[in-house]
Amino acid sequence: MLNFPIPYPDELIYSTVARSKVRAGITSPKKLLDDVFADRKVVATVDIPCHLSKITKHYPTGLYDVSALAYKHTLFPLYALFIPENRRQKCIDWMSEHSQGAIHLAIGKNASRLPPIKFLRFCPICLDQQLAKYGEWYWSRLWQIQGLTCCLLHGRLLNSSHQYRPTSRHEFIAPAPHNCKANTQIPPSADDIFIAKKVNELLHLPSQTSPSYEQWSDFYKKLAADSGCLRGSKHIHYDKVVDKIKNRWPDSLLKQYSLNNLEIETSWLHGIFRKHRKSFSYLEHMIVIEAMLINDWSFKEVLKLVKAQKPKKLKTEDEKVLFDHIDSVTLLSNRELWIQVLKEQKGIKSARAVNQSLYAWLYRNDKAWLMITNKKNHNYHIPEGTKIDWNKRDIEIVRLLIEKNKAIIWDMYTPRRSKKWWMQQTNSFSIVEKNLDKLPLVAAFLGRYGEDVSDYQIRRLTRVLIDSIHKKESLSHWVVLRQAKLSEQRMTSVTKRFLKLANSITDKAVTKVSL
Repeated sequence: MLNFPIPYPDELIYSTVARSKVRAGITSPKKLLDDVFADRKVVATVDIPCHLSKITKHYPTGLYDVSALAYKHTLFPLYALFIPENRRQKCIDWMSEHSQGAIHLAIGKNASRLPPIKFLRFCPICLDQQLAKYGEWYWSRLWQIQGLTCCLLHGRLLNSSHQYRPTSRHEFIAPAPHNCKANTQIPPSADDIFIAKKVNELLHLPSQTSPSYEQWSDFYKKLAADSGCLRGSKHIHYDKVVDKIKNRWPDSLLKQYSLNNLEIETSWLHGIFRKHRKSFSYLEHMIVIEAMLINDWSFKEVLKLVKAQKPKKLKTEDEKVLFDHIDSVTLLSNRELWIQVLKEQKGIKSARAVNQSLYAWLYRNDKAWLMITNKKNHNYHIPEGTKIDWNKRDIEIVRLLIEKNKAIIWDMYTPRRSKKWWMQQTNSFSIVEKNLDKLPLVAAFLGRYGEDVSDYQIRRLTRVLIDSIHKKESLSHWVVLRQAKLSEQRMTSVTKRFLKLANSITDKAVTKVSL
């Protein structure tokens, strides 16, 4: 695309594409997609767009690559450092081409607790400054972040009239006076300004390797220890952590971002101090770090501390079978005791209920042996054929089907009576479908009365032809097909032969009835 605009500082790629539409005088969204992406299926995504490799082709070689666009002109840096490195690399690959929505799942945004933004936001003073400096307006990425409510320099952000997730999914909209109507800005609070500065700092960190979940877990354990929030040597004292959070952050702010209810055991605050199995949002990290650290901090320094945590070395297979920390006498004694309990209770479930502490000890310290032993003592299912009288059930089901067939035998308006349809009439669909080999009478009924496509088409034609005889009408060929909701293309060869023969018989019948 000729004269494709270069992004301004902190401009969203979404905004750059929208400005190219204005500059080129394009009014059709599809025409814009053809010119920029050569693909009409591209969705206009505000925060983390894809197809960036096609954007880079509009610039001179070496000016931009996909990573540079992702880190300087999207919201990807807000999530990159809090997801594992392999997932970060995968997200960049998706942004280069297409992800079909997978990228928002991978970074955790779809499951985020933070309330979504409903409209694109702007700062009227910043827009005036953009117009004076560049001669046009653009959407800044700092305005479209969940959890950030104010401009760094001015006041609270205002909502435009353009939806963040509009119904027109392929249209790029640039800021303009008709959708960004200026209004009085409310002065931001000190907490709003603090969050804006930290988010801005996080956005401008360079591309780098992400810490692992294990490193984040170890960092927060160390942070709790340094802040005096441990109970004993390694257990987190959550009451003290909650007190620190509430002393630093007002309840109104936590509630605003759905980060309240800290006391419950399943809260996000409990989760962030446990073993990390999922990523947490930048705002959740920010709230905890700010409350726990006494001195001023920066994300750059925090990331150094996180990456300094050495991941634990995974045990080899040889190391897994060694029990240096366990007395061999205790180990063998507990094994014998568990075998004895299994024999007495004649089942794993009942054995666990009798001696829960023994099972838990073996599970933590001798899991491999426990799983092998339990597998040998499973209670197998009752052999086939001894639990259900399939002959009796076969007779019961086929009688039900015969009665159903008698009731509808002259009904020409039922749906296609396929084998599946007949199974659904029994109220035992799954049983019949999975055990048809054990139900010979039912199988014979289905083979006899199950309609194939030709049978169903013939029944529909028969209904129309019978009606025409009753009404003493001689219908044209196309009228018969239309009333039967058929076409020449969809009719099978058997149906065509039937219709050819039936037309001649029907004409004679109508003539005879008329006389």
